[in-house]
Amino acid sequence: MSAGVSNFDLFGTDEPVAERRVLAAGPLTAILEHGNLRTVCFASIEVVRAINYLARDASWGTYKAELSNIRVSEGEAAFEVSYDGLCTGPQGSFSYRMKIAGKASGGLVMEAEGVALTDFPTNRTGFVVLHPSEAAGGRLTIRHSDGLIEETIFPEMISPDQPAFDISALTHEPTPGLTCTVAMEGDAFEMEDQRNWTDASFKTYVRPLSKPRPYVIGKGSKDIQRVTVSIEAKTSATRPRAVDKATLTLGAPAGRMPSMALFLDPDDLPAAVAGASLLGPVPEIIVRFDGWRGHDERTLGKAATFAASIGARLAIEVIFDAVDPTAEARTVVDAIRSSGVDPSAILVSPRREFRTRVSNLVPIGERPVSDLVNALKTTGITAAIGAGTPSFFTEFNHNPPTGNADFVFFGNAAIVHAADDLSVMETLGVYPSVIATARRLTSQKPIWLGPCTIGMRHNPYGQSVVANPARVRIPAADEDPRHNALFGAAFAVGVAAQAAAAGVHRLIVASPTGSFGLLNGAGGRLPVQAVHAELATASGAERYEVAVDRSGIAVVAYRIGESTRLLIANLTAEDIKLSIPPAIRPVGIIESSGKVSTLQSRPLILDRYRTVMLTASPSA
Repeated sequence: MSAGVSNFDLFGTDEPVAERRVLAAGPLTAILEHGNLRTVCFASIEVVRAINYLARDASWGTYKAELSNIRVSEGEAAFEVSYDGLCTGPQGSFSYRMKIAGKASGGLVMEAEGVALTDFPTNRTGFVVLHPSEAAGGRLTIRHSDGLIEETIFPEMISPDQPAFDISALTHEPTPGLTCTVAMEGDAFEMEDQRNWTDASFKTYVRPLSKPRPYVIGKGSKDIQRVTVSIEAKTSATRPRAVDKATLTLGAPAGRMPSMALFLDPDDLPAAVAGASLLGPVPEIIVRFDGWRGHDERTLGKAATFAASIGARLAIEVIFDAVDPTAEARTVVDAIRSSGVDPSAILVSPRREFRTRVSNLVPIGERPVSDLVNALKTTGITAAIGAGTPSFFTEFNHNPPTGNADFVFFGNAAIVHAADDLSVMETLGVYPSVIATARRLTSQKPIWLGPCTIGMRHNPYGQSVVANPARVRIPAADEDPRHNALFGAAFAVGVAAQAAAAGVHRLIVASPTGSFGLLNGAGGRLPVQAVHAELATASGAERYEVAVDRSGIAVVAYRIGESTRLLIANLTAEDIKLSIPPAIRPVGIIESSGKVSTLQSRPLILDRYRTVMLTASPSA
């Protein structure tokens, strides 16, 4: 189906895909990637998402360790790995010797013996253990450093703050009859709910955040840490079996599709205007308005002219200082009225939201978002008014908006902590929890979800986003090369499938141009443009339930006119044979050029990270 498609077409970069090796000892398997373990499974059941050993510098930058003397041995009943690691940079150098041993009985040990080659300032150096996000709501036994046992659960709703402290061991049941205990040695550990950033995990990390940081590991000082995984199975276990096929079933009508919108920074207006004819259908534009940046009624007028030229409504995201709500609201409304714009909505974004802060805190001298909403409503403006954050769900969860806004909003980025392909796609599985938690926090208000992108529009946790001139996979970058490629189109389908199933009111996955654009720097269409055009055509359309009996496939179904259409994407690195009902037929596949080519193959082979369009006859 995708002959001639290169890695560059798939990922937008020539950077090689990370080398991975599957380690196996009977029913115990794990993926070895750059010295760390991920997807630790027993009898094909994932018990631990990852065990990473890492060093963070004094600014929370992550060292990329240089590995040497790597040795791997495997047998039917056991595997062993050893290597030397070196973390070096302007702030210092730290080396370590890693030993990994796994047994078919379900035992796994990862031990690091580290030594500082210089004084080594660090915010964290050591092990981080990730439990799968699917553990949410399940029983959890915590052994504390003093030996006391606490019986609790993994949080079901996303916890804004650490759900567990002073940890020496965690025990949970990944599936009935299978128990997994992870013991950690070397310091006290604590847990955070990484679903806040759409990471698909609960992270247990060394050295509590309450301790001073950065701290210095003195030259010559040794640091020894160990993680031990013990698995007990009450039933017989076998090696996992690969699954490379799936079956799709189309169900009954189930609500409406979200309406699509694009976000627009005024700095990108000239490029957006130049590429307007190539954008395809766009129901709504959300333009940012920030007085600190010199935006005024002329800015709004230009944005309105652009929106009108493509037949889109114009919503305005306003950045408020939140010091004098009445005066600030009056200034904004005066600019709107002077421009002659009739906005579809006003999104209230307090400036404080650009930086992370502790939960339930309004800075001294500032006012809550509810005061801003009320001030806008008293001006007599008729547009819907939303309250939220220009940052990510993390900040929304820490300080949810209060008051009588008509809707709420927040965005997500997929590479805050990890940037490998698997981690990016895993973030999609967290969206149901994110949306459910947001609804619970805001009394079921309508949700405008986005921007939901791979890269970060800005960085609430550091001075800036990470520069990415080499266009590779790195965390916390604004420009992620995969956005421009087939991978990015599949990711957008994954976001849309989760948003539609959750009943999101508005969905934003891209901008007209720029790092998150539908068009590339040369003005050409990207694969994500074809996805957006299809979803925009389906805005508000009747949605249908659809089921696929394999993970890693995203699909959304909707009625347009007399036909039911389906947009389906393979989110995995494996080709998948998809069985579809006779009444459903393939009609198109999105190419790296952004074009949609005719597709009539049956059986349907979904190549890795490809997106296809299907249609169903009225009798389907």
